[in-house]
Amino acid sequence: MLAYRTPPNRSLGVKAARRLADGLSYLVLTVCAVVVGYPVVAMVLNSFKTTFEMYSNPWGLPAHLGWTNYQYAWNEAQIPAFMLNSLIVSAASVVMTVVLAAFAAYAFATFEFRFNRPLFLVFALLLIVPVPISIIPLYVVESRLHLMDTYWALILPYTAGGLPLSIFILRAYFQSIPHELSDAARIDGCTQTQSFLRVILPIATPALATVTIFQFINSWNEFFLALIFIHKSSMMTLPLGLQSFFYNYSVQWGYLFAALSTALVPVIVVYVLMQRQFISGLTSGALKG
Repeated sequence: MLAYRTPPNRSLGVKAARRLADGLSYLVLTVCAVVVGYPVVAMVLNSFKTTFEMYSNPWGLPAHLGWTNYQYAWNEAQIPAFMLNSLIVSAASVVMTVVLAAFAAYAFATFEFRFNRPLFLVFALLLIVPVPISIIPLYVVESRLHLMDTYWALILPYTAGGLPLSIFILRAYFQSIPHELSDAARIDGCTQTQSFLRVILPIATPALATVTIFQFINSWNEFFLALIFIHKSSMMTLPLGLQSFFYNYSVQWGYLFAALSTALVPVIVVYVLMQRQFISGLTSGALKG
């Protein structure tokens, strides 16, 4: 009599492999989160410590949460004035970049014209061009246009530098939007521009939010161009103003960390306000019903 052999349960092996893969994924993500998040957490905790506490207990929690360091850094580092300059420059560059990149990306994604792909390839290649290469001609242009020590000295280069990546992101998103949406708007009497403004742009909100976050962070943290084009203390942006503060208070770690923590707040606020757009599926079900 032949013995019956039960076949191996392959589903259990597949489930075990999936659990192992998920566990490794969570482990890698946890390590990355710790590596990225720990310096920020350490900076915020150390911003509440005194100089003596910094040297005696650099890795521990602060003895008490006082705002002395923040008050001193806020006044001595002239953070309000520098932050206002950074907000003006960053906000203006974000608005100009989003508007120009949206129209350009829509043209690349929708219209078929001569040199469409070569021109888009030029924008894509600009992503790998480092900023120091163009600093000499840019300095000559801004000097002759008398833009030195003005907001436009930073707004225009920031906008030009953010356009390649913004166009790249928006073009890919516009291409993923069904053409039936714009065709339906045209049938209802909309022009091409009205269809773009009233139908396509609201659907592309996640991509616009992504471009906004990238451009704001890059403009807010930029230091090299500000160092070259801004010399007046009243026109300095926050990174440039904090650099002089670091030079004067290089040993007062509590003041330095308090100033850096304050400079981080606007970036966190912008990200919190925009993060919901990354997970909203605005095109799902748009053609149904």
